[in-house]
Amino acid sequence: MQALTTSPLAKGLFAGAIVESGGSSIGSGGITLRSRTLAEAEKDGEKFAAAKGAKSLADLRAMNWEKLTQQAGLGGMRFAPIVDGYLQPLPVRETIQKGLQNDVPTLTGANLGELGGLGPSTPVTAESFRAQAQKRYGDLADEFLKLYPAGDDEQARVSQAASARDQALVSMYLWAEERAKTAKTPAYLYLWDHALPGPDAARFGAFHTSEVPYVMNTLVMSDRPFTEADHKIADMMSSYWVNFVKSGDPDGEGLPKWQPAAAKHEIMEVGDKTGPIAAADAERFAFFEKVLSR
Repeated sequence: MQALTTSPLAKGLFAGAIVESGGSSIGSGGITLRSRTLAEAEKDGEKFAAAKGAKSLADLRAMNWEKLTQQAGLGGMRFAPIVDGYLQPLPVRETIQKGLQNDVPTLTGANLGELGGLGPSTPVTAESFRAQAQKRYGDLADEFLKLYPAGDDEQARVSQAASARDQALVSMYLWAEERAKTAKTPAYLYLWDHALPGPDAARFGAFHTSEVPYVMNTLVMSDRPFTEADHKIADMMSSYWVNFVKSGDPDGEGLPKWQPAAAKHEIMEVGDKTGPIAAADAERFAFFEKVLSR
């Protein structure tokens, strides 16, 4: 969706953008992820065809879907929009910096369980956490470890989750701040915190896409043990989304107030807790702002 908001081919085709878990951030994994050139993408296409035993586009088009989608032999190949001079004339971030994007109200956010912290089977020890800090932050590692200490394995586990969350939210806020320099329309930011109920809720938490049944208000299509609280959350989330689609503003009667991103370093937490929260405390925000500006 980020590519569409910056592609001239999409100009005038939509009145607003909802980017769920869509890389609305500054830094690794976000919109500063290095854009590939057309030549680089073409080389990946050649590797893909060779891995499939295809000698032409016709061979690929004649292939059945099972063979075409099989991942064996493809390594870490990534297919994504590229700076090809047509769909995307410039990298996403540069397009926004120059004010060349399709300037429409944008609602974007992420889920607590997808912020790069602890996965279901992620082992974290004090030693591994400190080593990762040195590798990732270099001369800023000592400053990082003062903010996110790792005196023992349990403290390292807590710091791992907290630092991943803070970096992701600060990064998202900085994206909105940078966008605001050239955009005339608002951006609304969220953090989804509600876990789908069921035997795996504690393990997976608010995982990637877990908000979708709530924003679509389709809980009746699942056999998970939803409660009255789940249905209230679904009513709230779907109302926010419908309001945004109608007017470019998620707010509405009876809903907790959702302000567009402004100068308070706040993001809207939605789900179990609904209301504005700080992206991070002042010291941690300043640290990640420094890291992400490098």
